[in-house]
Amino acid sequence: MASNPQFVQAAEVDRRQGPRAELCLGVTLRHPGAQDVLPAEITNLSATGFLAQFPEGVEIPQMLDVELPHAGIRTAQVVWANESMVGCSFSQPLAKAEISAARLKSEPRQMQAELASAFSAQLSIDPADPIWDTSNEARPEEKWPLRTRLLVLSALGTLPWLSVAGIVALLA
Repeated sequence: MASNPQFVQAAEVDRRQGPRAELCLGVTLRHPGAQDVLPAEITNLSATGFLAQFPEGVEIPQMLDVELPHAGIRTAQVVWANESMVGCSFSQPLAKAEISAARLKSEPRQMQAELASAFSAQLSIDPADPIWDTSNEARPEEKWPLRTRLLVLSALGTLPWLSVAGIVALLA
């Protein structure tokens, strides 16, 4: 990618104004008002901007039109560029519903990675924890046959009704 000297390097700018939604959304970007298409992938999105990855060797203009689900075409200014990654700022902020719509259109692999990282941060599996002890669980060969289990369940289900019928018979 040919670097534009007006762009600021990514390390010099981190003025995020809101939380970023991690996603993996394939989009086509255009020069404003032009028909030529630039394929890209948005990797995170907020109300005020997005991070996009372009194929190597693509010339990135300073202004871009991006079409987002539910939001339509939005104009964004490239704030910084670093190799094939660019950070862009929207001219009009996105609504929460528009961010949610983009997340719904995102590829599942990114959502799975996001969920896995969220759960791994919250859960720590300790094999010494008694909850993970399976030594007392019934083995398949220790279970009663299906017919016996069904008979026991049906008998246990009928006993309360028999006691109710007995009480009604005593009162009548």
